[in-house]
Formats: sequence, structure tokens, C-alpha cells
Amino acid sequence: MTKEYYLFLDETKPNAHGNYFALGGYAILKEDYENILSPELSSLKHRLMPDPNLPLHLYDMRKNINGFEFLSDNNIRTELFGEIEKLINKLEIYVFVASIDVSKYKKIYYNRINDIYDITLQTILENFVHFLTEKNAIGSFYIESRNTNENKFLQICYYRLLTGGTLYINSKTIMDRLSILSFPLKSDNNLGVQLADFIPISFIRHIINAKDYYNLYETFAKKVYKGYNENMQERFGFKKLLD
Repeated sequence: MTKEYYLFLDETKPNAHGNYFALGGYAILKEDYENILSPELSSLKHRLMPDPNLPLHLYDMRKNINGFEFLSDNNIRTELFGEIEKLINKLEIYVFVASIDVSKYKKIYYNRINDIYDITLQTILENFVHFLTEKNAIGSFYIESRNTNENKFLQICYYRLLTGGTLYINSKTIMDRLSILSFPLKSDNNLGVQLADFIPISFIRHIINAKDYYNLYETFAKKVYKGYNENMQERFGFKKLLD
């Protein structure tokens, strides 16, 4: 029976603290998502959060806002992040991240640039297909829904890559390995997407030498896909474009 992987992705955009954009997330076996991640993360939220239906969102959690005011109690905060770290360590997941310094990109190419989401998506898709080929598996993409126009643009990018291939991988291989692209809504309370929210910002904080917030970068970094011969993680797992 062919193995099936889910790839859950999220993004972080340039802000007052840096010029980086990153798209990142993790691949997990369908069975592991359904039998381990989903029930255990749900249990964790029910045990430690006043409202277990509140989607995990790292920015709000760090700022104690939008329902996460209870994390102003440092004991509760430490316990919650400690349990999340334990769950990540337990899971057999494979992390994929693509980042780009947007200001550097604009400067080098005289502001004649492509869409950064398109560029990073192509990188992630290519590396995920490499992973699926290695595992002789198929996979699906899950990215939290944004607005209609952004979802439409991303859908167009995705299907263009499916039908046209990438620089390194032909379209037949991609179409054989990839299935759907889905946009879960926040109201869907998709636990896979919620965990992915922690990844891109943690890797960007590492790039800019910010403090590793509750050990998130180190925890996820151990799960980065290492690629060909298990020694090419900077190409296949954590790809820093233009660096």
C-alpha cells in the first residue's frame, strides 16, 4: 500500500524586526497525523488551555493577546510550551523551510522580481517531491486559508508547477507524487496547520540571531529533511535563497 504524507505549511512575512519572508512546515504520515498528532495535540489543548478550540498562533501566544491572556502566568506558559516540545520530539516529522531576504532580493535584481510566495512555494514543492520520491509515497499540501485572491494566486502557482515542472524535476514526477492543495479555514481548527505556525518564524529568528523562543528552533531543526544521502539539509530541508 502506498504511503501518504500530509505537508502542513505556514508563512511569516517581513516586519519591523527583519526583511525575511519564509514559507515552512512539516510532512507527516497520514496515519501519524490521525493517530498521534491530532489526538495528542487536542488533548494537550484541552488540559492546558481555557478554550481548547482557540487555534494556536505563536505571535498571539508570545504577546498574551487574542485569547492567550492566560499565558501571562509564566508557569502555565512554560508547561504549555514544554508539552508542545515533547510532542514534536515524539513525532516522526520532516521539516521544510524556504526563506528569502526580500530587501536583498529587490536590490540584487533591481526590483524586477517575481512573487516571493511563488519562489518559496516552488522550492518547498520541489524538495517535498524529492522526499516523496525517496519514500515512494504520495503527498498533499495544506496551507491555512488567507483571502480569496491570495488563495487563487497560490492555486495557480501550484498547478503551474504541477503541469510545467520545476528547474530540477519534471512535471510527470510531480503529478505522480502530489495530490491536492487545500486551504483549511481558521474555523476548521486544523491541528496540523496550527503546529506549522511555529516553524517559519522560529527559523527566521535563528537567521537573525534572535533568542530561540522556548527551544522551538532547536526542536524543529532536528527534524529538518536532510535530503540526498542524509547530508544535504541546506539544499533540501532548510533552503536560504540567495545565501
